[in-house]
Amino acid sequence: MDNDFPAAHSMDTVWFAVDQDGHVACFHSHESGAVPVAAFAGDEAYRTQQGLAQVLPQGEAVQELRGRLIPGPLGKEPPHTISASRPYAKGTLMFLRSLDLVQEEIAAGQALTLHCNEGQAVLFRNLPDELFHRLHDTGACLGCFLNFADYYAQAGLVFVDEAAHGLFRYEHLTEEWISGPYGLKERPVRPLLVDQLPPQLRDLAKQMRFDDLCFADTTHIQPVEHGPCESWESAWLDSAGHKVRPIPGKEDEYAHYYHQLLGEQEIEGLEVEPPP
Repeated sequence: MDNDFPAAHSMDTVWFAVDQDGHVACFHSHESGAVPVAAFAGDEAYRTQQGLAQVLPQGEAVQELRGRLIPGPLGKEPPHTISASRPYAKGTLMFLRSLDLVQEEIAAGQALTLHCNEGQAVLFRNLPDELFHRLHDTGACLGCFLNFADYYAQAGLVFVDEAAHGLFRYEHLTEEWISGPYGLKERPVRPLLVDQLPPQLRDLAKQMRFDDLCFADTTHIQPVEHGPCESWESAWLDSAGHKVRPIPGKEDEYAHYYHQLLGEQEIEGLEVEPPP
């Protein structure tokens, strides 16, 4: 199937890739993420991703904190994407320094502990205002995020957790203004090898390979650094978060972008390439 990139970049889409160890990752481009030309992407890839739960065994996933943070000077430290107004009180994922302040909620079934790589990950089904403020005022919260599984369920949509089915899950991190890095948000406890996938998915995933990357050791990936990509944006941010460059072939668009958005401001530690 030919990749339909215009459709893939006018809405959320997914694409698949294999690393040097033969492990598989599913990448969520959202609106602005760059997608490798060689990758299996677009509507067909999205339908394939939606069917993973029916063809792959169920396992456990590990929540990643650093993969949710934009690298470099544009990132916030610590990342709190749930504000005090908390429009999504239900389905809040928090990384905590310890579980000391939430033992009652865990015992009452209002909070669920999850596997994570840093601190203690807790999923709140209902987060009281008083507890929300106490966790932040005491510095107990390392980062808090909307839990998309709950958000999808509330919207009547299907959420597929690829990491619970053996695939690494990366998501594009920057909003609709630049093609930034993808961050590792979840890793499988037991990663599947590409040759363990059903034959059709196996062949499609192999269309894009990162022969110099190991997903288990790579928190941020910028596909533009590894080969030709398509993007609706005219600029990209490198995987370290320190350099802004034009998307190859979009230098004319980048000149307008630079003068409108980047030319009048300087961010310490961010190197922005001037237009040609």
